Amino acid sequence: MQRSIEQSPSWPLLLGLGLYALAFLFGAPAAYFPFAFFLLLSLGALLVLLLHNALFSRWGVPLEPYLYPLARLLPLMGLLGLPFFLFLPELFPWARPEASLDPILVHRSPYLNAPFMLLRYGLYFALFALLLARLRPGTHRAEVGAWGLALAFVAGTFLSFDLFKALEAHFYSASYGAILLLSAVILALSVAVALAASRGTEALLGQAQNHTNLLLALSIVWIYLEATTLIIIWGGDLPHEVEFYLERGQGVWGGMAALWAVGGFLLPFLYLLTNLPKREARYLLPIAAWIALFRLLHLAWYLLPALGWGVGVGEVLGFLGLGLLFAHRLRG
Repeated sequence: MQRSIEQSPSWPLLLGLGLYALAFLFGAPAAYFPFAFFLLLSLGALLVLLLHNALFSRWGVPLEPYLYPLARLLPLMGLLGLPFFLFLPELFPWARPEASLDPILVHRSPYLNAPFMLLRYGLYFALFALLLARLRPGTHRAEVGAWGLALAFVAGTFLSFDLFKALEAHFYSASYGAILLLSAVILALSVAVALAASRGTEALLGQAQNHTNLLLALSIVWIYLEATTLIIIWGGDLPHEVEFYLERGQGVWGGMAALWAVGGFLLPFLYLLTNLPKREARYLLPIAAWIALFRLLHLAWYLLPALGWGVGVGEVLGFLGLGLLFAHRLRG
């Protein structure tokens, strides 16, 4: 019996789906955070692939064996997100009965309602599936990369608004989607670079310097958006916007903000400026893995205050289940 399980290529898939389903027993919010993380990982991989094709780049060639499997899980993530439509009131303030008493939520109701949200959700993932069907490993499709990158970024921005920003009752920021998408791109790129670097310097095909510079450049753009958004919202001093940062600037969340600002940007920034990761995989691997870890903390800071404080058994089951799915895909 044990031998047959080990020989079966489908058991990690079934086990992963089972663990993910068990996460819902602890509430939809418990499963939502792992879903959000792996959804952004897949979406980030698609965006990196589109950029790679649009630029006809060489730096993306050694990363293709990892980016394509990650991106091709995006349609599956779309399917795995459908059960959350059964639990909208548990997740979104606009779906609760008391929303009819809130002037801001009433004003947003023509856009934030279940039928329209489900329609948009289907259109987003139909576009992602179309783009994936047009891309081919080992070839460059510059036209697909050019128009696909623009469309995927717009669709991803609105997807972030619908699935993540809408977790907050009143918060609004036009740069919210761009911040999360840039974080997703950095996450996917760092994961792919770490996996490629784990095979040694030769597997990077001489692109370690480009990988280092790309991680550095994207991190600078990301922190710029983070900082300017905070400055603009804080200076505007509108209650329905400032409350987002007030909640996340106190207690444990304030400490986590300092942690991902220092550990997720400042320390990698200083390390990536050196020549070490630009020459050998053994120096690039740890910083790429470090950056991926802090992308998780960054997303936790954004989502967990709205979903409920802390990480429990449900979240762990969700991460284990989806992690098995992604690991199975990368191996297969």
